[in-house]
Amino acid sequence: MNKTKIINESIDYIIQHLDENISVEDVAKYFHYSKYYFCRVFKEITGESIYAFMKRLKMDQSAIDIKLERNKMITDIGLDYG
Repeated sequence: MNKTKIINESIDYIIQHLDENISVEDVAKYFHYSKYYFCRVFKEITGESIYAFMKRLKMDQSAIDIKLERNKMITDIGLDYG
């Protein structure tokens, strides 16, 4: 499997499991790669570390939830995404 396809599939996986508070190790393990190799390939393909990507994705989703879920406490939204 080529690197770009692996990273695209990993991004889809991260998005699908964002509310499960998955770790980089979980994603790498799911795709049968070491954490170190996976991190290196992710940065090589995307130009962004997987840690920064996951943090940005969680922040973006939290902001959307704050706007859409007016009845939910901000603290609860923060806890939803770790």
